[in-house]
Amino acid sequence: MQEFRNIVIGSGYAGLNAYYEINDKKNTLLLDSGGNFMYHSKVSNMVVSIPQAKDERVVRVDRDNYLIETEKEEYRGENIVIATGCHRENQIEFMRDGNIYADHYLASENEFDDYILLQYILKLNKTGIKVGYSGNFMEWLGEDVASAVKNFLKISGIKFSSGADFIFPSCRPRLFTDFIKVNEDFMVKEGIYAVGDAIDSNVKSGELSMRQGAFVGSRINGNMAKFQPVFITVLDNFMGSGIRIKSRYPWGIKESSIHSGYLYSMMPGFLSRYYRFRKGKMGIIRYL
Repeated sequence: MQEFRNIVIGSGYAGLNAYYEINDKKNTLLLDSGGNFMYHSKVSNMVVSIPQAKDERVVRVDRDNYLIETEKEEYRGENIVIATGCHRENQIEFMRDGNIYADHYLASENEFDDYILLQYILKLNKTGIKVGYSGNFMEWLGEDVASAVKNFLKISGIKFSSGADFIFPSCRPRLFTDFIKVNEDFMVKEGIYAVGDAIDSNVKSGELSMRQGAFVGSRINGNMAKFQPVFITVLDNFMGSGIRIKSRYPWGIKESSIHSGYLYSMMPGFLSRYYRFRKGKMGIIRYL
């Protein structure tokens, strides 16, 4: 058995940013099967190799004894960050062949996934596959956001329906049977944290996961500040126009903002290049 002060499980959005934030790298182990960071851009998936990650598949996490078992070894840590994400294979499979959705309407099983579904619908329509939308226009981010999203979809040529022909599935827990319950500091118990898509929260996004990971890494360093949740996403219609949505409504704080224009159509491409260069490190962007 090997012992470390800190162990981070997963080199995705959340785990990688937790690892980058932790100061004591010599006593920190990053575990990930494959050792890659995958960033989902508006047109394709970008894979970046993370050399710091130890390529071992975790098969069991004993939270009572701070023990992690992989296919090769056992590890014990004083602090453990569970950033195993969730299974999105069913969502990837849903989006694999867009032709079958032509002249049909799509909705999300979980309305909080509409930001993914809407970008997919916009992409299909740009390629000539006419697909419509059924949903509440992300009203969970506030009425102003819903109004702006509805108008953006209208000018982008997207049709609406009260009923759906196909349902975009939710992601499912990975490694564990259920999503993990945490407190406001993403703590399961003293020294055990869970972040990103692994936690029991309807709101799941890469950008939010990065913020959570960086927060927990900072907390392990000794910073006891409170997490400030915010949901940010960009929709691009591939016609030279995009909107950036920022909201705190999901956490009971009635704050939201919407900005639109050519700049926001370019933003997803910029972020893709940024995260490739930074190897998944959020950095200063989390303050914007």
